[in-house]
Amino acid sequence: MTRPTLLFISQFAHPGTYDKSKWRRLLGEDDETIPFEAMLDSLGVLSFVNYQGVRAHESEPLPDDLDKVDAVILGGSYANISDNYDWQEAITQFLHAWRKTGKPLLGICGGHQMMTTVLGGTVERSPHGAEVGSLPIRLTAVGASHPLFEGFDSGAAFYFGNSEIVTNPPAGSVSLASRPNDPNTALDYGGDWLSVQFHPEATCDRMATLWSELNPANSALYRFIPDCERIVLNFVRFAGLLGGSSPEKGGRA
Repeated sequence: MTRPTLLFISQFAHPGTYDKSKWRRLLGEDDETIPFEAMLDSLGVLSFVNYQGVRAHESEPLPDDLDKVDAVILGGSYANISDNYDWQEAITQFLHAWRKTGKPLLGICGGHQMMTTVLGGTVERSPHGAEVGSLPIRLTAVGASHPLFEGFDSGAAFYFGNSEIVTNPPAGSVSLASRPNDPNTALDYGGDWLSVQFHPEATCDRMATLWSELNPANSALYRFIPDCERIVLNFVRFAGLLGGSSPEKGGRA
């Protein structure tokens, strides 16, 4: 039986806008498709899916044949969506095409913001400044019973590192979670499209490394959060990629 394909789109940073040496001690260095695959392995997902990682910010081509992809996860970025890099336009065009397939998509941080703008919403710089650190969220009534947050209580903490927020979500979308200065921390757009402003896929070390160049003082604001990556597992289940199986951490099915 052919395993379903899960595509991870990395939009890490525009080439030349960051110091690559800061990342050399981490798994995969600045190629986050590698630690993302390792995270899927730790969740036991790799036994059930065909994983494909694309570094879109490095101008690696996105798939043309969408029939061969079953679900997509769009990662975060150093770049703002208003930067209008060519690779951002390529992702935007891919998202328009992907929406027409009716297949699942999870956006993370910059992916959350890009999905919002593609669907007609608004993203702006937060007047309250950057959200940085291991911070708690508050689930909405819808979010508390949503499959994306299965196993998480209101008040669960996640890794944040963003200066912009969704100020006007697209018509028809529903908020699943909020922060005091961000009412749209997680969104369900309908059509199996979901997104979160935080980073469930990251580690505190990777988040601290991100800030080591931008603002070193912020690096100390992260603490280890066990099992926050299970949001990704919840999405994979939501997307129907596991069939009737139920993988556990450590690769046990």
